[in-house]
Amino acid sequence: MLKDFKKILRSNFFRNILTMFSGASIAQIITLLSIPILTRLFSPEEFGFIALYLSIANIFGTISSGKYDLAIMIPKNDNDAIKIFSGSILIVIIFSFVSLVSIIILKNISTPISSFIVPNYFYFLPLSILLIGSIKSFTQWLNRKKDFPYLAKTHIVQNGTASTVKLSAGYFTSLGTWGLFWGHIAGQGIMFLSLLRQILKKYKLLIKNNFSKEIKTALKEHSNFPIFAMPMGFLNIISKDIMLYILNIFFSTTTVGLYTNAQKVTNYPLFFITQAFTSVFYQKLSETKNKIQLYIWSYIINFFIASIAMIPIVLWGEELFSFVLGKDWEIAGSIAKYLVPLTITSFATRNVINVFSLTKKNHLLLIWQCIYFILITAIIFLSHNYSFNKMIFNFSLGGAILYIILAFIGLKILLNKK
Repeated sequence: MLKDFKKILRSNFFRNILTMFSGASIAQIITLLSIPILTRLFSPEEFGFIALYLSIANIFGTISSGKYDLAIMIPKNDNDAIKIFSGSILIVIIFSFVSLVSIIILKNISTPISSFIVPNYFYFLPLSILLIGSIKSFTQWLNRKKDFPYLAKTHIVQNGTASTVKLSAGYFTSLGTWGLFWGHIAGQGIMFLSLLRQILKKYKLLIKNNFSKEIKTALKEHSNFPIFAMPMGFLNIISKDIMLYILNIFFSTTTVGLYTNAQKVTNYPLFFITQAFTSVFYQKLSETKNKIQLYIWSYIINFFIASIAMIPIVLWGEELFSFVLGKDWEIAGSIAKYLVPLTITSFATRNVINVFSLTKKNHLLLIWQCIYFILITAIIFLSHNYSFNKMIFNFSLGGAILYIILAFIGLKILLNKK
């Protein structure tokens, strides 16, 4: 086993992870360095407003391609992959247009949903959906072509642009939430243009493909992705962000802002590892014969990394947040401490979860996601009458147990396949 592990360390797989890791590390370091300044320029309430917008944008942006972006890696030859890629982009464009019409209607009528989209920057939601959905498909194509160095550079450019715009807005203007909003749009926009330029310049064959019956056939062959992966992706983000909506309903937008930055500061050091690892892991898992070994080692390593990273949060959560972010954010440190079990297990599992897509067992992941959403929502509603900290901890512990169960299900799938 130790000999196999050493072999992994010397492999292209590990070198590709380091490539993505270096780029993603620099990108997230830029964001992390900007957070202590931004929390002194913008209030928890302003962070809360933008968190709700980004959550809704991510929900619809993630499913806007019908999750066909995940199918781009599967075909053995590029011609088949191009058809899926082209189809996924077309679906994103159509979805974005439909969302534009929907926003215009919802902004002008009174519904429960309308209360979440009051700020005028929600008129830009279709643009965010278009950018997020397209970026996911572009990224999967470059993953397929193992263009990891370019992907690493785009993450640096995206985060650098977003942070610069936010800081400039905070220092030189009084835009408030709009300053945070334009920062996110600028970051996504520059990444979209960078990836599009690389695809058109280096992989010219992509633009030679017409939208034809062949594309429809390719999409039909992978229909399990919109049937299973799309609702799963929707439920996954809803489940992850359900606390934002609950806090907004029962508490305040300020509490949403505190919770958001608690999540952000604890997850960012792990998130850039996720970005680096998941891209390479999915590509490697699709071609390696030692899938079980790769899965087990990947889970163990990531669980260990997350556990080590969370030690300072557990020991000095409130003090760290108060010192780094400012006195207004001490409560965020307490929230982060209670989120540690969920942070560790979700990180370890998130990095190997693509095994369900690769083995076409998305229906099992969908079932798990439905159970997760129901149980987590029930835990939150049953706990919200108790203390705030107890509600957060129950939510975290319940989620952690469910993620451990999901990891065992993924392993069992590989064992059965073998």
